[in-house]
Formats: sequence, structure tokens, C-alpha cells
Amino acid sequence: MAAFDAVIVGAGHNALVCALYLAKAGRRILVLERSAEIGGALRSAELTLPGFVHDLYATNVGQFAVSPAYRDFAPEFAAAGLEFLSNPYPYATALDGGRAIRVYKDQALTEREIAAVSADDAAAWRELVGLFKRTAPQFLPLFFTPMPSAAALLRAAGLLGASPRSAWALRRIVKDTPRAFVDRRFAADETKALLMPWAYHMDFGPDVPGGATFAFVAGLSGHLRGLSVAKGGAGAITSALRRIALSLGAQIRTSSEVKSIRIERGRAAGVTLAGGETIDADCIVASVTPKLLFGGLVADEHLPPAFRRRIGAYRYGPATFVVHLALDRPLEWRAAADLAQFNYVHLCGGTDDIARTYADSLAGRLPERPVLVVSQTTPVDPSRAPPGKHVARIHVRTVPSVIAGDAAGAIDARSWKDAAEPYAERLLDLVAAQAPNLRSAILARRIVAPPEIELDNPNLVGGDCVSGSHHLDQNFARRPLRGWSRYATPIRGLYMTGAATWPGGGVHGGSGYLLAQTLLRRS
Repeated sequence: MAAFDAVIVGAGHNALVCALYLAKAGRRILVLERSAEIGGALRSAELTLPGFVHDLYATNVGQFAVSPAYRDFAPEFAAAGLEFLSNPYPYATALDGGRAIRVYKDQALTEREIAAVSADDAAAWRELVGLFKRTAPQFLPLFFTPMPSAAALLRAAGLLGASPRSAWALRRIVKDTPRAFVDRRFAADETKALLMPWAYHMDFGPDVPGGATFAFVAGLSGHLRGLSVAKGGAGAITSALRRIALSLGAQIRTSSEVKSIRIERGRAAGVTLAGGETIDADCIVASVTPKLLFGGLVADEHLPPAFRRRIGAYRYGPATFVVHLALDRPLEWRAAADLAQFNYVHLCGGTDDIARTYADSLAGRLPERPVLVVSQTTPVDPSRAPPGKHVARIHVRTVPSVIAGDAAGAIDARSWKDAAEPYAERLLDLVAAQAPNLRSAILARRIVAPPEIELDNPNLVGGDCVSGSHHLDQNFARRPLRGWSRYATPIRGLYMTGAATWPGGGVHGGSGYLLAQTLLRRS
């Protein structure tokens, strides 16, 4: 008899969600994490100065607050002290010339903001909000539904039956490019700049089909629900998951690197750790990206050649670059005083500028004017900094993993070791043009370039913070591959979870939840 019903490799939040459900059902669960800390891409730490808590990767955790996992374990999360915070100021876009356009949780206030730019755009925004409200009850649960499945078809049929016109509008959005999505609805560049960055978060340049989905879902849900943060840092979620898992009888071991998954007669039989220890299990759940799992933990000889060839073509997106800041006072934005209250402030040019930035990233060039996300978490969660102090983060969603040049022609370095500092200076200049007190407010900073991101979390290959492109050929029923979107692999008893599987990146636990339901049904 195997020592465990399931060994879970990796302790990201999807892996821990899966562990919760299996442990609650009485299964013997062991979670093995290579690093000293659990959480994967959902962690917080004092990166700059003592008392200043920074989210390493994910910050907006609103999806988790409405997830099945949070619903099913709500009392346990409350007992673990997990608390979500939001304010009336979800996101805004700062524009050239000290201008800005803002989205509030208040619909009327948001419409007035847009109407100041274009009355027609305000009406179009109202119509888009209406479409979201009509379709969200059927559409959003699809992200917690297996793909493909009868349940997904039933939800789609229910949407079509309830409102055929809305269903067809939604179908078009799913296939649209971000540019087509905003151009079809809005006249003013300012209004378009509210939604374009949301597609960019998930690696969709303006002309990539399918990106409209993320602009629509993230932009409208952020407007109506607000953006949520976890009190004390995003790592509070993984801390709560750990506490609940342990209370249910699961075991979690850190600093326990798995070197290989043992295959016997075509079935996963256990794991071997870096130190030589072997552990038997009835099944293995790998929260491991395809590049490291297949041909890595699982030797090529155990894989069908056609599968190995296809999974070897799994594509990772552009890298991420981050500057974490400890501040002695809030940023003073030129456009409006209340911008200091907004969770996210995007900085971007027009659609063509964004397209150029995306093309530069893919071509290996450091973007001259990247799309920036400035996260300001202390206005909604003062516990993240000492009294009167603040934290902020400048996040560049797309930069090259390997530098071939600089679009501005100013940085000669071709390694991130040499380019990180001058590129961080470029970002600070861009933000300071909108918030002139930035540099004088900085107490300390921490730069995190793509190689450090991958070193910290090997699942983030090349510094891609969402573990693989979410373009249509790698999304929905094709994540990570057509025919393998429901967590199974060609190896019996070996399953995948994490951002490289449906429903992809983001803090929602959807992959871990759906895999757990599959395993419990099969047993």
C-alpha cells in the first residue's frame, strides 16, 4: 500500500486548493515544495525595508474572493484570519499631459468621468456594463467549469436561451482583438485606454485575437466589484490555505525538491527527491509547468512521441519586470489628487503605442515606453507599511526575456544583470512625469528582472508571470493542449494543475478546484 493517496509537487495556490478538497475527503495528502516558502506566485515579503510588505507577483486577488474554494471553505478561511479589502477606487489610466481617466466602483461617477471626454462613450460604457450584468451569471462560472464538458455546453446553452442577442455579442468578444473591441464601442482614445491594459496583463497585444475577453471581464468586474487585496499581503491567502490543509490532515514539506516522478508499467508510482528519498503514492499531482514536467520530472521515454512533440511546442509569453518601492508619503499625481487612492494606475499611450511596445518585447527590444501598472496597496491596506508610510509597485508586463537591443537606443547592455538598473531608471522617469514627487518619496527600492523571477519560481519560464501564453491556441479547451485540458496526462495517475492548465493565470484556484473534483469523482 502506498504511503499517500496523492503526492502534490509544488505548493502554489492551485496545488494547495487541490490539497484542501482531497484532505477534507479523507485522502492522505503530502505536498512537496522545492523552496523554503509556499505560495508559488502568490507571496508577500519585506523586500525593501523592515515593515514594508510587498506582493512579489499577484496583487489583485478579487477572483479568489468569489471562487468556489473560498465559498466552500469560508468558515475555515475566516478562522485563519483571511480578510479581503477593497475601496471605491479600483483603477485609472494616466495619460500624456498630466491627464487621467478614472473608473470608480460607483457607476454614475464613472459615467460622468467618461462623459467629460465623450457623451457617446459614456452611453457605450453603460451599454457594456449592461451586457456584463446580463451575461456574468452564466459566463463567469465557465472559468470554474471543465473544458470541454457537458456542463460548459449547458452553461453556454443557458446563456443563449436567456438572451440570444447578448450571447452573440459575447461570442464576438471572445474572438475579438482588444483593438477591435474598443474601436467598435468608443470614439475617444482616453476611454479606450481604460480597457486596453487589462488585455495586456494577460499577454494580449492590441491585435491578438481573444484578448477582448480579458479587457471585458477584468475591466468590467473591476469596475463593478472593485479590486481586492488580501489584508497583510497576498501571501495571507497561501498562509490560510496552509493552515486549513494542515488542520484537515494534509502534510506539507518545504525545501523538498522533487527530482523525478517514478513511472512503473505506464503509471505514476511515486517521486524521488533531490536527496535520494523516494515516496510512493497512488497518484501524483504536478503543479509544474510543461517545460519542466515533460522531459524533466518525467523522462521522455515514458511519453508518446506525438505528445512529447506537441507539449514541447508549448509557448511562453514575454517576461515581466518589477520595481518595488518603499515610500515615505503617497504619490502626488499631476492629473488628480484622488489618483493616490486608486489600486491600479495604468500608464500607457494610444493603441498604436501599445502595439509597438508589444512588438518590441517580442522582438527582444527593451520597450521605450512600456505599458506600466502602478499598484498602490497601502491606501486600502495600511498594515503593509509603518504608520504614514506606503508601498507601491511599478510592473512592466512585457519585456524580452533575452535582450537583443533597446527600442530607445539608450541602453547598450544585452544582459539583464547590466540592463536592470538603467531600465528601472527609465520607468521611474515615466512615472515621475505623472507623479513629480516620486523620487523624493522613495525610501528604498528593489528591482526584480526576468532572470530573478524564473530563479525564484521556475514555473515562470523566462520571467513569464502567467506561466504560458493565453492566446486562443493555448486557452480554454486548448490549455495546455487540445485533448489534454482536463488535467490528465498520458501517464496514468499523473495529473497537472497550475496556471499552465485551464482556467489559466490569476488568483482563483480554479485549476486546483477542478482537478480535485475530477479526482474525487474517479475514486
